Amino acid sequence: MSRLEDFKNQIHKCSRCGLCQSACPLYQISGNDCTVSRGQFIMLDGVLKNELKLNKNINKYLDLCLKCGACSKFCPSGIDAVDIIIAAKSEYFKSSLKERLISVFQKYILFGIVPKLIGLFVPKTKSEVYETKVLYFGGCGSRFKSDKAIVKVLNRLNIEVINPDFDCCGISLFTRGDLEGFQKAIDSYVNILKKYNITNVVTNCASCEKSLKDYIKWTTNEEHKKFLSTVVVRNVFSYIKESGLGFELEKSVRVTYHKPCNINNFEDIEWVLKNTKNLEYIEMENFDKCCGLNAVTKIRERKIVSALLDEKSNNIKKTLARYVLTSCLGCQVALSFNLTRKYKVMDLLEFLARN
Repeated sequence: MSRLEDFKNQIHKCSRCGLCQSACPLYQISGNDCTVSRGQFIMLDGVLKNELKLNKNINKYLDLCLKCGACSKFCPSGIDAVDIIIAAKSEYFKSSLKERLISVFQKYILFGIVPKLIGLFVPKTKSEVYETKVLYFGGCGSRFKSDKAIVKVLNRLNIEVINPDFDCCGISLFTRGDLEGFQKAIDSYVNILKKYNITNVVTNCASCEKSLKDYIKWTTNEEHKKFLSTVVVRNVFSYIKESGLGFELEKSVRVTYHKPCNINNFEDIEWVLKNTKNLEYIEMENFDKCCGLNAVTKIRERKIVSALLDEKSNNIKKTLARYVLTSCLGCQVALSFNLTRKYKVMDLLEFLARN
């Protein structure tokens, strides 16, 4: 399903109970019902009934949505709000020259040429050879920060890491509504997996992990859908916990952790945090609340965005931690946005490997 019309029954299932308000980070700050799924469903219902046009004013609220999925977890009707919003974004995308131009910049410059140029100066880490093999999905940015740590850890578990030249997972295109561009990302991914004849994929970026697992739902290619049903995507921390591999830091250090919205195996990460010697882990208040990445670029809504980022930053500071760790490249960007911070933001696996 990719058309708004396909989600008509889902939208009608909304009972307008308002439980999504208690879960939505943006509503808690703005108090504006248009920023939460209930209000957006009312607008989209009007679009489906031809009472409203899917114009830039409605798109403003669809775009401001963090796509964190918090509302869906609280929804008694089991409605996946993100899928509905993406379908609506897709229809607006087709009619908006501005949205298409931004997507072109993202595809070919920001997540295309730039990573390839960086790759010329950052050689891939060579893996030891073992019978068990996995493909490492580093996407457009994670590889440059984490492939050394991934290879080092998995080699200790007697797993060989193959590191192909994967393109971006396409999550930025997906959230913009460029489902055609997202389909091309799926095509590229499937072709590389078939080339190496390996269907075990490992990543350490929550956003990449969610995209890879969602490919089977959004692909329009039936052959790809069948092939993707054989692919196993795992976060590296599931391998670590499963093996019981321990870490010990050179010096004692206090850290806190921000849980990305797209992480579904936090128990594995928590196990690593609590079983690493010389690591003092302090859980921050609302550690699992969205970092606000998808709102960072919404300059016109700077008051809402600033409040969102300040709340997260203040919760981090209360822990008195030297490092705030996470497992998503996008979250790292958002958490680093506050230039007055007194802490350092790092990828958890990279932090462990360095220390």
